Amino acid sequence: MISSLATIGGQDVKRVSRNILGRLFTDEVSHQINRKGVHNKKPFSRMATKTLLFSAVRKNLVARSATDAEVTKHAIRWFNLAAARAARRRVPPPSTPPPINN
Repeated sequence: MISSLATIGGQDVKRVSRNILGRLFTDEVSHQINRKGVHNKKPFSRMATKTLLFSAVRKNLVARSATDAEVTKHAIRWFNLAAARAARRRVPPPSTPPPINN
């Protein structure tokens, strides 16, 4: 699984981390996770997925030298933005008015 996730691309550690997280979690699930597990959410700091993420990011050629702190920083921010991503995807695009025929 690590090798498969490591093939997910990105230009830097931030993009690689976020792209991998996007494959692992839906926005609805990621909205229920935070760093420490406060407010009845699941703690990312204690999840096995955290180790999986670190390994996959480091196996990616672009992010080979990533530190735990760097990957964690990007992961936490990704989880924090989950609600906004989910809301943005739920809102239908604005409809255009029908053309007026004279």
